[in-house]
Amino acid sequence: MNLSKRLLVFILFTVILVLWTIYFVNKDFFQLQTFFSNLEIIQNFILQNFFISVFIFILSYSFLIICNFPFASLLSMINGFLFGTWVGSIISIVGGTIGAFSVFIIAKFFFLDFIKKKFLDKYPYIKNYFNKNDLELMMLIRIIPGTPFFLQNLILAGLGANNKKFFYTTLIGLAPWSFIFGSIGQGLEEIFVNKTKLSFSLIAQPEYLIPLGFIAFIIIMIILFKKKFER
Repeated sequence: MNLSKRLLVFILFTVILVLWTIYFVNKDFFQLQTFFSNLEIIQNFILQNFFISVFIFILSYSFLIICNFPFASLLSMINGFLFGTWVGSIISIVGGTIGAFSVFIIAKFFFLDFIKKKFLDKYPYIKNYFNKNDLELMMLIRIIPGTPFFLQNLILAGLGANNKKFFYTTLIGLAPWSFIFGSIGQGLEEIFVNKTKLSFSLIAQPEYLIPLGFIAFIIIMIILFKKKFER
């Protein structure tokens, strides 16, 4: 990595470190209680400045993804609560895609050469397998829960995924989860009042998991049949 790249990496990590420090120092501010305390002000602003509000929330969501803040899924629910399931979900999809693509491009620009030398060149079969099944694997990574979203972007950047394919699979792959969180967001106030802990159990419902499982099943079948045709 040359000197200019190292300097840019240092600046980037410094900015992220400062933002995380601000978050930890003011952690109480980033709570649902603060949101509901200012709910009337926020709703009035949205009513008077709807398109500006949508733009602000898209940028905010993208910013959270880039900095890997821990409450992006909470903002997805807030989007659904404030804008309704459809508009709120679109905000999450667009904002999440922009944020993920930004992380992907940054990681690819700064670290792809390093990863190739240290890892991919030693294990070329990993890269070859990914290249043959890139679309299916990228969709699976997005849809199946388990791997943190930020790490997904870094893994795909390290594998040198195609920029356009990454963008479109992220846009499509984020849709199911965005609509799920947006739908849950409509009952966010009840969750807050009942002190329900935000966890995977909130989305572990048949009406949410069955469609996701069906999509994942289709992708797996495509991979398996694709292998048979290639033999």
